[in-house]
Amino acid sequence: MLTAVIRPSPTRVRRFNIPRPVLATLALSLVAAAPCARAQPAEPAVTKITWLASDHTPVMTGSDASGVTNRVVTYLGKQWPQVQHEIVFANAKRSWQMIENGDEVCRANMVRTPEREKSAYFINTQLTPPPQLVVRRDRLAKLPRNAAGEVLLQRLFSDTRLRGALIDGRSYGPALDEVLAARPANGAVSMYSPKDFGARILQMISLGRADYSIEQDMALVMAGNPKDLASVPIQGASELVMAGIACPRTPWGLAAIRGIDRAYGRPEGAANLREGLMHWLTPETKAHYAARFDAFYRERAKPSRIDP
Repeated sequence: MLTAVIRPSPTRVRRFNIPRPVLATLALSLVAAAPCARAQPAEPAVTKITWLASDHTPVMTGSDASGVTNRVVTYLGKQWPQVQHEIVFANAKRSWQMIENGDEVCRANMVRTPEREKSAYFINTQLTPPPQLVVRRDRLAKLPRNAAGEVLLQRLFSDTRLRGALIDGRSYGPALDEVLAARPANGAVSMYSPKDFGARILQMISLGRADYSIEQDMALVMAGNPKDLASVPIQGASELVMAGIACPRTPWGLAAIRGIDRAYGRPEGAANLREGLMHWLTPETKAHYAARFDAFYRERAKPSRIDP
């Protein structure tokens, strides 16, 4: 038996004669009401980057006189020649204030922290060995240390017999920053804002105007490896510290950091950064962190993800 097929009744189309002016008005109102993707603003043109630097010391001359920053500017001058790169010397505190203010400046070799990322765009450029306590050799026996020979920083900050000299506005890495922020208000530690990378602080220690500071291998090398100073590891600060290039969290800063990352996110960029860091490390430090350095620079040879 065949199943009966029910045909749908034909659809009636009703036509309305709507005057053209009314149709035009209706069309405009529908377009205005419909959601549409807003055109993204054009990325600002970056024609000049002012690089803030304090990695400078009169002990060194030539290409090493401004350390990491000079190397960055030299490399970018070849890879991004459309931009004028200029170095201006400013201490750590002033540099960070300018970045927070949104000035069209960038700074190399800045420790990257979540707090700083609220005001700046970053790209990672180097894993740096943790800072160590730099102390006069004739004060070594007075340091509070654990069985492994590491300095107990909280106890040291409580000892008013020893005078510390640290750099204001500088991050020493999350672990040390936390201890520093919680130090007792006993005057044992004084904060300074030198224009260089820390050479003047080390000179103060050599002259007996302070007993210790917190610094990296680089600062000792730039100061000429003073024989009267010694470096001692700090308990709780054994991890490598991530550092990078920072530009203000503004449309200009985003355009600048993306351009910088394009220059470094390739094998030759990673090789340039690695060569620059190794110049400042001791053979023992290089060997100790070799595997970590290898992994980091493999990743640095690729473009970074930079979210607005």
